[in-house]
Amino acid sequence: MKLLKSVIALGSISLFPLFSFASKEKEVIGEYTYYIPYNVARDKAEQIAFERARIQAIANVFGTVMTQHSRIDMRASNGNENSDFWSSASSLVKGEWVSTIGEPVFEPFIENGNFAIRCEVKGMAREITAPKAELDVRLLCNGTTDAYESSTFKSGDNCYLAFTTPVQGAIAIYLEDEDGNMFCMLPYYAQTATCTPVSPGIRHLFFTSNDGDEEKYQLTTDKEIERNMLYVVFSQNDFIKPIDKSNGQELSLKTLTAENFRNWLQKSRAFDHTFQVVSIPITITADIE
Repeated sequence: MKLLKSVIALGSISLFPLFSFASKEKEVIGEYTYYIPYNVARDKAEQIAFERARIQAIANVFGTVMTQHSRIDMRASNGNENSDFWSSASSLVKGEWVSTIGEPVFEPFIENGNFAIRCEVKGMAREITAPKAELDVRLLCNGTTDAYESSTFKSGDNCYLAFTTPVQGAIAIYLEDEDGNMFCMLPYYAQTATCTPVSPGIRHLFFTSNDGDEEKYQLTTDKEIERNMLYVVFSQNDFIKPIDKSNGQELSLKTLTAENFRNWLQKSRAFDHTFQVVSIPITITADIE
């Protein structure tokens, strides 16, 4: 995935109090079997299996607000599983991942002619004792109104992001490509801030190149199909984003590894109970005439 940017200048909803006490952490264990589509690489399959095993581990101990049918789906995926379902599932379990214990165990195998990988994971998680601020996050393709909301792009399409929060806070936005690279989309390249402040009750629109430091992004690929993941990080408190670096090339974004990004998320969740991560799966297809 290539993320192109143009530098214009320098380069449903309630308010809940912030509780001062911390939920007790518990050890959790989970397992998930991911049936690998033909176009998903081994390392990406391991990442997906790991993330879903974590969701299962949390659900095993703290439960879920989902229906019994959805719980069954969580335990037995298949080749027709819906990425949107899993994106939602991570926010519907009644707990959150704090840290990983040891290394996850991956077991690749073939079942009925299909490649699969099983992941077993152990970690520490805590119960969510009060609802967090409900966020409205919309990824937009080639337009800035909600009518353009989409997670599917053709190579060269412009992407925008609309964000609304009921509480004062700060956000950062990252994009992960299929090679495990994390691109910092917000704060913008030319900005020195460690996060971007957002005000309550306002529809914030990012990547529109309307102000002095704003940037505009295009999602591109040289593959027939590519799957990326967008992460919107939010907290009611200011936070310090992880260390990222520029490769010195013009119109390039600051990057870090997926491992470093996840380690940062893990530490941030441990110390900030208002910390949230909204993940949006993105599909980019080649624009073939």
